[in-house]
Amino acid sequence: MKKFLIIALLMSISVLEMQGLELTDKLKLSGDVRFRSEQDWNSQKSDGSFRKDRSRLRYRLRFGFNYKWSDFIQFGGRIRSGNPSDQQSPHNTIGSEMEPGSFSIDKAFISGKYDMFWWNLGKSSFPFWKQNELFWDDDVIPEGASFGGNFKTDKFQIRPAFGAFIINTSSNFFGTDSKLIAGQIAIKGKLSSVNIEFGTGIYIFDKLPTQNDGTSEEVIDYNIFNSGLKLGFDIGLPLSFGFDYMINLTDYSKDKYKDIVPDQFKEEKTGFIANITLGSLKNEGEWLIGYYYTQLAKYSVVDYLAQDDWLRWTYNGATGARSSNFGGHEFRLAYSFGKGFNCVLRTYLVDALVKKGGDTDKALESANRLRLDFNIKF
Repeated sequence: MKKFLIIALLMSISVLEMQGLELTDKLKLSGDVRFRSEQDWNSQKSDGSFRKDRSRLRYRLRFGFNYKWSDFIQFGGRIRSGNPSDQQSPHNTIGSEMEPGSFSIDKAFISGKYDMFWWNLGKSSFPFWKQNELFWDDDVIPEGASFGGNFKTDKFQIRPAFGAFIINTSSNFFGTDSKLIAGQIAIKGKLSSVNIEFGTGIYIFDKLPTQNDGTSEEVIDYNIFNSGLKLGFDIGLPLSFGFDYMINLTDYSKDKYKDIVPDQFKEEKTGFIANITLGSLKNEGEWLIGYYYTQLAKYSVVDYLAQDDWLRWTYNGATGARSSNFGGHEFRLAYSFGKGFNCVLRTYLVDALVKKGGDTDKALESANRLRLDFNIKF
């Protein structure tokens, strides 16, 4: 399959070139490669034992295109490396007996815009503003439709966005599918010397499996209100402060959830993230330092759609990371070798908020991780 995808993409580009189309005007190509070194240590399980310390070398490869069909319509796609069953990670681990890495379709979309309005159909990027991946992983590409506007005033840009996405199809009527319905208002602008970005929205998840990959017959609902604020200052170096807050408004004390939501998690529905960063990676020789602190209760996010950077907690029989019910710290240091080429060093120190097995657990889970990424793109 991966060979077919690559050959088809190269043939498409060759045909366009033969037809005399100018790549710089209508066809935009993009790609990126990442090489990662990762170390996990001192990670405690809920039974009090420890996971084995782990060292890994990994890589990511993505290649995509965007074609402007007219002034109002465009379409595009992207392929990515990684396990096709793992929506959170496009990475392959080095050391699989020299076997070729797998590839899969990451994006396939048609989009358009007219005047101040825009729309997307297919498998396309998350259409809502966010300043980190703790609510929604950048590698999780939603499938469905979104639309919105882009309105400008003297000082602000106002961007309403709405979307409907199928998460798990029942192969029946749409009403029986697992899905996400969402809406957000995002605002960007400047007051005096302060750059401001703000977004607030509601995310309604209906009939989601409690575990991904078809490993659970139980379904659960989420109604998450999520707001974020980012303030930027220029003090010779770019300085920014960020804060996010989320609360799940679903009442898990109802009878329909009594056999699905453990008692210790029925009120575990809020989360927040606070961060500060100094510096930039736009130009050669620039540095960035940052610190993030977060607490995410069990049901403040959908854990298999959120980031997979902070910890190595897994599901029973399913791919991906169990990325909620934790609090902790991220320390970040990054350097830019030039436009599109940087290295990022991150350290994560994490502890669970609540024992996942209740009184039967002997300990709170923990996670400690060190990552060094080299990223280059065009």
